[in-house]
Amino acid sequence: MKRLNKKSFVVLAIFFMVLIVSQVFYKRFDLTQDKRYTLTETSNLLLDKIDHDLQIDILLGGELTGNYRILKNEIQFLLEELKEKNIKIKYRFVDPLEMNTTEMEEAGIVAVPIKTDKGVLNVYPYARLSYGDKTIWMETLANDPSVAFEDLAISSIEKLEYLFAEKIQKITNTNRKKIGFIVHHDELPQQNIEGLGRALTDKYDVDVYLNPIINKKFSLDIDDIDSLKKFDALIVAKPTLPFSDKDKMVLDQYIMNGGKMLWAVETVDAEMDSIFRSGKIVAFPRDLKISDFLFNYGVRIHNTVIKDLNGGKIVLADGETAGNVSYNYYTWPYSELGLAGDTNPITASIDPVIFSFANPIELLENPNVKQTVLLSTAAQTTMKPSLNYISLNEVEIDENEEYNMGKIPMAVLLEGNFNSAYASRIERQEIPNFKGKTTNGKMIVLSDGDVLKNHLWRGMPMRLGEDKYSVRPDNPNARPTTYANQTFVLNAMDYLLGDEDFLALRNRKLEIPLLNETRVLSDKEKWQQLNLIIPTAIIALLGGLGYFIRKKKYAK
Repeated sequence: MKRLNKKSFVVLAIFFMVLIVSQVFYKRFDLTQDKRYTLTETSNLLLDKIDHDLQIDILLGGELTGNYRILKNEIQFLLEELKEKNIKIKYRFVDPLEMNTTEMEEAGIVAVPIKTDKGVLNVYPYARLSYGDKTIWMETLANDPSVAFEDLAISSIEKLEYLFAEKIQKITNTNRKKIGFIVHHDELPQQNIEGLGRALTDKYDVDVYLNPIINKKFSLDIDDIDSLKKFDALIVAKPTLPFSDKDKMVLDQYIMNGGKMLWAVETVDAEMDSIFRSGKIVAFPRDLKISDFLFNYGVRIHNTVIKDLNGGKIVLADGETAGNVSYNYYTWPYSELGLAGDTNPITASIDPVIFSFANPIELLENPNVKQTVLLSTAAQTTMKPSLNYISLNEVEIDENEEYNMGKIPMAVLLEGNFNSAYASRIERQEIPNFKGKTTNGKMIVLSDGDVLKNHLWRGMPMRLGEDKYSVRPDNPNARPTTYANQTFVLNAMDYLLGDEDFLALRNRKLEIPLLNETRVLSDKEKWQQLNLIIPTAIIALLGGLGYFIRKKKYAK
């Protein structure tokens, strides 16, 4: 008996020692294959910068459906990890019915109606972040129109760390980078660039550069070199007027001084709205006078139009029955689909990007520039030179064998130690403090301006990537086909501006284990019986074993 007490005392002592140590030293072990409960280095660095209380209120505290309960649990796991890394982070789940309705309305918070067996349940997949005197709202659902609505809650789980990290960076960051739009070559009008602007302003400060228009020179001047330095990156979105020599000199020096650029330019004038109005157009060449500029970086855009056998779908009328027009989907070879090319974080795991009348990009040898094909067509392609007719009848593709030109680049990343195009030209004397080269230069060239263009539906801007030509006139309220244009451009700007770590977060993929509902229903009765029989059998076995041992012991 004494030995038993001594052993018990040792066991209890060890237990209490482990308990005390566990309170002082905390350690979690992530045994999942994809390390879903391990924060990335990006998040850890971000959390280190939080120097006073950050309150996070998640509006998932009320009644929820199954998918949203899973989402809530995953959010709790993530926030527990954030809280463990920085004790200044506090969170709570709030019933939206207890929130201030006025505040929610002003923030644009609206319920997501979910159909259940009991009727419609209003779910609020939002969170409110408060840091000092700043408050921002965020969605806890990933903005991914390519995912079916009913699957969005589960699909968003793999994006949670990115969603929260992005908003935490936004509310704690005091030095937002700035992006400028060049607008004096009749680039995309405001209503067609609004989708891109909205997407960028969530993370960056965005502005248009109006000096050439204000001073009525309609060209950049030497004085603009210093003025443009306030922008970390510039975007040229579908110019239709040629660039002057001064324009190119100033932009050259902007790049030499460390500026990053995204060009979305096209060398053929062809528009979908025009072809829908007339049924046939002539594709005219468009000379923007930038061939020499791009040649310096090893890029040439040809004034031909790509035809893609696997292009996007458009809706056309194909007949009339009893006064009712019937519509059908057709492959439109001039809606080229941009697929991921060379390995790069910008296009890792990206869905197709929609182009329109894109031009082929030729890569030229340049030892100082690393050229990465970000997006290209599929292998079945051909080309149509400019000054040719383009007709809607070309949806009827009869001769597939002519589509044999292979993959054609449509988006290229240029990186390296750039040399100025004016380093050996006399024009350099006009520029004070002329710079002849730069290190770590970055530039992206797209051979279509419509990649950055949002369509208009009933006069209102659509989200970037939504295709109005995929909407059936007999069902105008249906969701349009949505492509990954917005994701691509956001990834591109993050990469140009040095936020590659956030790209890794955005592209992170997790394997979410889900129950097979069909199998659950078919095997339900079997598992119910096993859950009843096995515990009863175990209890009976242990009882019988105890009786046998007791009988044998006292029989002596």
